[in-house]
Amino acid sequence: MFGTRQHIFSMRNSSFVVTAILAITTVASISAAQNAASGTIESLQLHLKLFPGDYKSYDALGAAFIQKGRETADASYYELAKEALTKSLDLVASDPAAASAKTHMAVVAMSEHHFEEALSWAQEALALGSGDPSPWAIVGDALTDMGDYAQAGDAYEKLCDPLHSGGPSGLAYEHDSRVAYLRFIQGDSKAAITLMSNAIAVALALRMPAENVAWSDYQLGEICFKSGDLICAEQAYQAGINVDPNSYRNFAGLGELRAAQGRYVEASVLYQKAIAVVPYPMFAAALYDLDIKLGRVDDARKHYALIEFMGKLNPINQRLFYRELALFYADHGLKLEESVDLAKQELGVRHDIYTWDILAWVLHKNSRDLEAAEAMKHARALGTEDPLLDFHAAKIEEGLGHTEQARVLLERALALNPNFHIFYAAQARQTPAKGVSETGGALQ
Repeated sequence: MFGTRQHIFSMRNSSFVVTAILAITTVASISAAQNAASGTIESLQLHLKLFPGDYKSYDALGAAFIQKGRETADASYYELAKEALTKSLDLVASDPAAASAKTHMAVVAMSEHHFEEALSWAQEALALGSGDPSPWAIVGDALTDMGDYAQAGDAYEKLCDPLHSGGPSGLAYEHDSRVAYLRFIQGDSKAAITLMSNAIAVALALRMPAENVAWSDYQLGEICFKSGDLICAEQAYQAGINVDPNSYRNFAGLGELRAAQGRYVEASVLYQKAIAVVPYPMFAAALYDLDIKLGRVDDARKHYALIEFMGKLNPINQRLFYRELALFYADHGLKLEESVDLAKQELGVRHDIYTWDILAWVLHKNSRDLEAAEAMKHARALGTEDPLLDFHAAKIEEGLGHTEQARVLLERALALNPNFHIFYAAQARQTPAKGVSETGGALQ
């Protein structure tokens, strides 16, 4: 789902990281192979053994580790990136030439959900006066996750190059791909689709790495799915897979779409492909739901155990997946008190609408509907057209005895996408008065 999954799957796409990787070809004298990140990492490491004082190459090595982290979702690459970038900054710390390394430090902080730290690094990069506006992208990203959407929009509008005379540019990609998300959460899906389509065209024209193009296709697919345009969504997800055959995001997106179509076996296969590339808890959660639908009880137990293991594997995983575990527990009536604790921990670092939504939902599942309603006000403050938000809000209104408000919200959710959730879409078709259980499928 665009809101919930979007923040977990990625730091936002960064053409300045891509540019740094492509620039390595000059520094390290290597050709740009299709799997650029792995090749450039090896070449730069060799180069730096011979020239340990080359701060640009340490910066480029950090950028390559970031790209590898994007491709594999392995957080250890971000730690390696920090080591390389720290060495670059040790060699050149306060000169405008340090702006690139500081910007990459901001990208790493974003990927690890250290949003205030990311904002600080990006602001430091801008303060050096290098003339490169790309750190504004990270400023906007951090502010977005901190819930300051107005200032985020202002930051994104500074992603322009007055010397650029037209044609596709990395800054145009940075701008359109980010503003697309803002437009979506502000309730303008049509504008969001146009902007993301423009961003994809730029990414293709600039021949960005396959993973980056596929990320953009995935984001377009998510907007289309939320809007109920399953044809558009399928085309976008499939385009991402065609560009990058290992695009776990697009496997998962297409899997959700197949589940919405009632094609549960195909959905399960697609999620299996996704989890084979990257073992994310939300992929295991989706497989758990599909197992329940298909009557695969033993498989469901295995996927539940996998969710618990992956979500709490280490401190980094715990921090990155607070929101996903909270949602899974609440959806399935499990560990409800813990789900509130997890959602509150997430809110401690991220104040976006989807964190407020999950806090509202877990409070509701703990029969704390007055508190849930207050949290939901924050979640729906921008008029976001998201059927799952509307479903959650409807159930909270129902819990407060506001049957008519609940009915209106359920009708709105179904109007946006009549198949928005594997379990909840069917429940939304029932009137609040019928008292249908709102717990997703679970083992008994």
